[in-house]
Amino acid sequence: MYKRLPPLLVVLIGLADEFACSPAFMGSQTPPKPSLSASNLANLTGLFGSIPPEFRVVPDLELPIRFPAEACFTNIIAALQDVALGDFTGKMHVHSYRTLHFPYPLIKMNSPDLVDVKRQFMVWGLFLVAFYLHTYNSCNMGFFSLQWKGEEVAGIGIAGTWPSDGNIALQSPSSNKDVIVNFAFYGAPVELGKGSVFITIIESMLEAAPQAADARIYTTIINYLRNEPAAFIVTPTQAARGDRGPYFTNEVLIDILARSAEYYATSRIYRQLELNISVEGVKVAQGAFALRKDLGSLSFFNATEEQDQALLIA
Repeated sequence: MYKRLPPLLVVLIGLADEFACSPAFMGSQTPPKPSLSASNLANLTGLFGSIPPEFRVVPDLELPIRFPAEACFTNIIAALQDVALGDFTGKMHVHSYRTLHFPYPLIKMNSPDLVDVKRQFMVWGLFLVAFYLHTYNSCNMGFFSLQWKGEEVAGIGIAGTWPSDGNIALQSPSSNKDVIVNFAFYGAPVELGKGSVFITIIESMLEAAPQAADARIYTTIINYLRNEPAAFIVTPTQAARGDRGPYFTNEVLIDILARSAEYYATSRIYRQLELNISVEGVKVAQGAFALRKDLGSLSFFNATEEQDQALLIA
């Protein structure tokens, strides 16, 4: 199990450089909210089966240092992008993650005695931590305990600088030069909502993570959460469904989700967004972040719906 640091020491070593360490501030903390598990998550989101009921995330410590929501969610998505592309049932080293645009907060992973941790625990944990932050509008510095059947198996911190930590991965969602995504806002200037956009991206990564990176995508994908206005839809082109390639793969899907998060966060505009995706110069998919109630009005969705049904029946 973890050896917990006293709250005062956590504040001292965890503060971001731009925050002052005033005596009046140090040692204060806010009461953590209730834990999140698969059972209460299903009621809140409509997600069933994605996360086993034996897995739970428990907020251990929450400090009154707030980070911008764009920074919190973009860095969580960067961490999830890296984690989701590995062997889902295998193990992984723990890392800390940040992005070029948002050096803080660090998304800091821990494990008991610094041993490798099951990758699926981190995928589920990152989603539940993000959903916690979204639900309570609480992008505060803090620590979350990841538990399996009541035993602590890992931890995730929303942290400032950690001077002794040299294991920081600087993630860039645009590193794959073969993948090009053209973004364009469309339709009436209706807000999808910052939190709704980010949690929809993270939920889409959660659903993609169990699949192999090179698994081909043949049919339309639609992801959304109950009570959220935003939805994500993507469909492969006819060329990508053929045998010649290039293909629309799970790795490309996760890549374009991370790029979408970066595009939203840096533009700070959270409207409906169209995506045209190319690999090696060939268009392989098109997608959108749209109002869930307006999905049926998307022309490319209507054009491919019958094709998808034929593929599913076959």
